[in-house]
Amino acid sequence: MNHLDYVVFDFETANGSRTSPCSIGLVKYINGQKDSELYQLINPEEDFYPSNIRVHGIYPEDVWDAPNWLEAYPSIISFIGDLPVAAHFATFDVNVFRATSEKYGLPLPENSYFCSCVLSQKILPLRSHKLNLVADYFGISFEHHHALEDAEVAADIVRELANIQRADSIAALVDSIGYQFGQINGSNFVKQKKNAFPLIWGAFLLEFFSVRNNPNEYDN
Repeated sequence: MNHLDYVVFDFETANGSRTSPCSIGLVKYINGQKDSELYQLINPEEDFYPSNIRVHGIYPEDVWDAPNWLEAYPSIISFIGDLPVAAHFATFDVNVFRATSEKYGLPLPENSYFCSCVLSQKILPLRSHKLNLVADYFGISFEHHHALEDAEVAADIVRELANIQRADSIAALVDSIGYQFGQINGSNFVKQKKNAFPLIWGAFLLEFFSVRNNPNEYDN
């Protein structure tokens, strides 16, 4: 049975600060199928940089009446629930989540998270794993740098990668590339730590039998 249950999210920001989200898109998958989506403009209560506007097309006047992160936070947390979450290049989006929550004194959720970009890097034979290029690989067209569309495409990519790896859960997919979940309120998404004990024990046995087979080798 397919247990691919997860939420993918994507932020667009008003400027170079990780505390300036101006939109968020979220897409939820249950049992490997799209279940629901959420799109929200956010008032970052910070200045907009022209360079950022050129990327996502959101202007200050577009968010004047939008909720700030403090006001939008409850509905976002409710949408995510206790599911693992992902983003494409999660280092950016997770840090926006963390920094903006800290800005408003909000608690961070305990959800596990993973990165669809890292999954792609480990699974697909591409020279670049930017979202649009991975989407091209799977024949997916979309409006890049629209938070909801980016989230939807990244969610599709996660499902496609799970199919390639024959993983029937997100835990199995993450494990298949030798990584371990990060936590939004704590650790980052990183490679699994190898257990050093078998290596030490193996070295000991090798040394032991070497001495037994060659007793004079260690004589002075």
